Amino acid sequence: MAAQRHATVFACCNVIAGDLAKVPLRLYQRTGPSRAEPVADHAATYLLNTESAPGVAAKVARFALVYAFALRGRAYAYAPRDGAGELTLLDVIRPDLCAELRDGRARFYAFEDGAGIQRRAPSRAMVHLRYMAEDGWTGRSPLQVAAESVGLALAGQEAAARAASGVQMRAVLKMEDVYEDDEAWHRNAR
Repeated sequence: MAAQRHATVFACCNVIAGDLAKVPLRLYQRTGPSRAEPVADHAATYLLNTESAPGVAAKVARFALVYAFALRGRAYAYAPRDGAGELTLLDVIRPDLCAELRDGRARFYAFEDGAGIQRRAPSRAMVHLRYMAEDGWTGRSPLQVAAESVGLALAGQEAAARAASGVQMRAVLKMEDVYEDDEAWHRNAR
């Protein structure tokens, strides 16, 4: 995405993702209508705080998810389960390599996983973060939502960069060839 090449956009997404990746995530189980207790011995607690996939620290995976979410308004992770229904890993998927599919009301995702395997997975096997999903399904980029103000900021940043680099504006002025007299020609030339 072109917007992340601009320092302000990159810095904002980087700070948001970095700060949220640092926060430890706790898992709670509802024990009553208004009570919840922390759960320590659960696969999701390990995957969200220690190692999300073999060799991938959970903080790195959470950073990637939040960065994509802040930049594009959507982020994906493949979250398959074993035969007992327990999560086995959280594999972050690049948003541009994941397609959202539907069959009636059923939702599916087509993507390439971390092992390079093309997959089609149901929504139960995916983590799908979405920003301002007007239809409850697809996300919108925060940059698209604020496109006008972001566009002005990016144009200002580019103009400032050109001015700071010492590049001068050059222009061509085309004047008439016929003048009343030599004085009019010299006045227009100046």
